[in-house]
Amino acid sequence: MNLLSIRARVLSLCILLSACASLAQITLRTETASVGRLDVVVYPFTADGDGAFIGELPRQLSDLIKGDLSYSGFFNVIDPSDLPPDTTIQVKKVGGTFDTLMTFTGSSAARIRGTVSVKWDKSVASIAIFQPPLRDPIHISDFTFQSDKVRDAAHEIAAWITRMLTGEEGSFLTRIAFVVKTGQNKDLWLMDWDGANARSLTRDQTLNMSPTWAPDGKTIYFTSFRNGDADIYRYDLETGKVRPFIQTPRTDSAPSVSLDGQWVAYGSSESGNFEIYRIRPDGTQKTQLTFNGRDDTSPSWSPTGREIVFTSDRSGQPHIFIMDFDGINVRRLTHSGVYNETARWSPRGDLIAFCSRESDAYPKFQVFTVQPSGGRERRLTDGGNKFDCSWSPDGMKLVFTSTIEGRTSIWTMNWDGSNARQLTFGLEASQPQWGPVVPFVSP
Repeated sequence: MNLLSIRARVLSLCILLSACASLAQITLRTETASVGRLDVVVYPFTADGDGAFIGELPRQLSDLIKGDLSYSGFFNVIDPSDLPPDTTIQVKKVGGTFDTLMTFTGSSAARIRGTVSVKWDKSVASIAIFQPPLRDPIHISDFTFQSDKVRDAAHEIAAWITRMLTGEEGSFLTRIAFVVKTGQNKDLWLMDWDGANARSLTRDQTLNMSPTWAPDGKTIYFTSFRNGDADIYRYDLETGKVRPFIQTPRTDSAPSVSLDGQWVAYGSSESGNFEIYRIRPDGTQKTQLTFNGRDDTSPSWSPTGREIVFTSDRSGQPHIFIMDFDGINVRRLTHSGVYNETARWSPRGDLIAFCSRESDAYPKFQVFTVQPSGGRERRLTDGGNKFDCSWSPDGMKLVFTSTIEGRTSIWTMNWDGSNARQLTFGLEASQPQWGPVVPFVSP
């Protein structure tokens, strides 16, 4: 019977209280430094209708969702074979109709069950979330998608499951912009959050680098030498067109867009040495923020838009500094390492990631985090060179460049350095920048 035909029934007070206690156990408390993983079981989806016609689509979809949830950092995905089998009970109702209940054994983990049907040229996945000891599903929804877009549908469903169980959006519906070097040229590329669907955006006989996203996910700002000098351009993902944004006779680079989309900060040498500027996306209200005899560059906005973290060698060596959005109240953040760069503020606001070469005796960059108020700098990586870090929009993961495999490649890891995973293979890839959440399909 289709899972969505399950009807809600009135629960007794004792079951309701038990359910509330169970749900409380799986609530993420993301304001703490330690975020626990929620136990969840994803059962192989089944065909609703002609199974021979639907083929392997149900299992393919459930396998992709299982992989997404496991990779997200929110869940501990339990294999159904590791649990005693749950029991399906059909209850005869008044009027001769039947309803379906689930009884659970062995674990309080949330259960994900689904069926897939085909209607004309569309596929429909019917998904139910069960939370023991409740025998009714706590959440149900339909998702319609084209059968050749099963990966996009899996990301959408995984995002819905995560939102229903944790209140978090996750990063399933995101993409990562990055740079690929081919010969003497560098081009912008794009891939899904898990490394799938990698494809090139530019194919210019020049250097394109330092991509950064507008918060609507439709535009990528980047630095390019296409007109001889390093200037800042915008790539429109809907049209594929490139338009100039900042052009001066000197070097303009490292753009960063505030999360509300109201400002673009960037570095420029138009005054002689590198200083940081801000400007509106329409090109108005250009303002120089730093006035320093040394180089200030690589700005990154705080989630509130009230502060900017950046790299400066004003203390003699490159270190990380923070200033207010108008350039005042500059304070030094890092004090360790001989070369610190590429600071990026977490969307959660609680951490700043940066790349550091700890000493001249150890000439390798590694990824670190530090609180915006300062304090202990925590190293997340080891071995090889690790640089160009960027946060996922939910602040749960970091993407970075690594040379540990002999050539530069893109990797991700959890915010605490665990669960490192390589995303690119066979490409000279670097400078990843994680984009915002942009839905692919609708429930």
